[in-house]
Parts: sequence; structure tokens; C-alpha cells
Amino acid sequence: MFYLFPFGTVPKSDGVIVYGAGIIGQSFLKQLQATQLVSSIYITDKKITSTKQEGAITFIPEKKLSLLPAHPIVVASLKFGDEIEQRLLQQGVDANRLIKLDTNHALEEGQYDPHSFDWNEYYTNAEGHNEVQFQAYLEPLMQKHNFNLSQVVDFACGKGRIAEILSRLSTSLICVDTSQEAISHCALRFTDKQNVDSRVSDPEKIPVDSNSVSFIYSWDAMVHFDYRSIDYILSEFSRILSVGGYAVLHHSNARGHAEFKADKNWRRNPHCRSEFNADDMHHICSKSGFIVEEQQILDWGIKALDCISVIRKR
Repeated sequence: MFYLFPFGTVPKSDGVIVYGAGIIGQSFLKQLQATQLVSSIYITDKKITSTKQEGAITFIPEKKLSLLPAHPIVVASLKFGDEIEQRLLQQGVDANRLIKLDTNHALEEGQYDPHSFDWNEYYTNAEGHNEVQFQAYLEPLMQKHNFNLSQVVDFACGKGRIAEILSRLSTSLICVDTSQEAISHCALRFTDKQNVDSRVSDPEKIPVDSNSVSFIYSWDAMVHFDYRSIDYILSEFSRILSVGGYAVLHHSNARGHAEFKADKNWRRNPHCRSEFNADDMHHICSKSGFIVEEQQILDWGIKALDCISVIRKR
């Protein structure tokens, strides 16, 4: 079971308090660290007996809750949510600060495929980080390699947060995603931009003509894709890219990581990274008609968790 943090219902604040240090609470901490939703994270529980600091996370006893700023409190329990709510209300906590879970935040194993997962709450939060991430990672690569931005594809575009920036730089931009809801959002978002086209993609087929694309990028999506998926996707990239065309791909570097053993189920790994790494990308490229021009290993909450690969079609 995976428990999704209720991004869409938590009021904007510079901090958040998670009540519950169990499995659900620990899952929420990983998601908060990955998305950088807030600058201050507190976790409290009646079993926590002393205050302890671990990076950006402060563990604090329930009896000291009144000493904290009036941040939103997310109740990290389905079974005891009502009981916890009543106890906090009796302690004088404002009911408007409490956010409880419902069954929509508990996902079964069968809901774990990245292309079928409901990313709406993640999109909502990630929107505010597009400019910073573009300037830190993508823009320097664009200046270094002088990519041809005449015909661009945003692969697994989500709701178009990076496309919002690239649309200002490219002659033609095609946003593709397997989510009809995401593409409908992009179509509305870019309704006034004549150079942007939004298309629903099948998991097995990108709806773009062969040899028609000069540049492909994918940001904060392929980090969840496993070896088999990326192997197939790169064959599609090879089909649609023109000779000499580039792709910039943000993907996982979790397989063989020094700090943990990656599970085949991406949802069980830190920051939901897939069992994949930079060497895997090299191997797939060697048989898919690509040259790896460079790779940058990134820290993403955990040192060396991600990688950006710049690849070019032979």
C-alpha cells in the first residue's frame, strides 16, 4: 500500500506538521522532502518522547505541539484519524488546521504503474518549482550544446510546467502524455499559443511523425520508469528524432545506490525512484542508435539519486 500526501488540500504555508510517525507518516516525509513543498517539517506523535532534529525534519513530542507555529497539521492515519482529531481539538488546536485522509489517498499495488498513476496533487505542488529547476539544470545545458529548438517534444509533460518556459523558446512544441486529464489541461493552458500542440500518447507509441523532431526533453517523469520502459521509449525517441537531434532526459540513478538497495517497485524506493541508473542509460543508448554526450549525477533529497543524460541520435 502507498499513501499519497494530500497536497491539494493542505493550505499554503512555510511549514507543515505531520501527526503520526508510522508507515503513513514516514511516506509523507519522503514525499515532502522530494517535492520541497515547505521549508519546515515537523512530525509529532504521542510515542515521541523527546525533540530531535534530522536535517529539515524536527521530531517533537505531542505535549509540545502548542509551542510550534500554527502550521497545517496532517493526520497521518486512516484507522485512528477521528480519534486523533478529537484529541487535538480537546487540546485547543484550531479545527481549520487539521487535514485528515480519506481512502483516495491509499493506493493498492495495482495502481503503481507511472503512466496510470494519478499525479494531480503532485502537479499542483510542483508547479512553483519550474523556473528554478529550469534555470538550475536545463538552461545551462541548452547554452552549452546549442540545441535546435525548431521542433521540440516534451515527453511525459504533465500539466506543462516546463513547457510553459520552453514554449517561449521553441518554434514548435508538442506536449505528449498518457494522461488525458493532463493533456486537456495543457490544451487549455496553451490555448493562446499557436506554436504548442498537446497530444495524448499511448504507453507504447508517441503520436509524432518519424524523423520530425529536433529536440526531446523529459523532466521529473522518467525518474519513475524502469529499464524495460526506458528501453522501449528510447526506440520511439530514435524513431521520431532527426539524425543529430538531442534528448535531455531526467531519470533515476537508484539502482546500485550506495545508501540503499533499490526495489523493483518504484513506489518503495526513496522519492519513488525506479530501479535504474546512469550505466543502464548508457547500455540502452548503445543499442538504440544514441551517443551519450554527457551525464550529470544529481542529488535529489539523497546524494546521487538522479541523473540527467544528454543523448544524441547518430
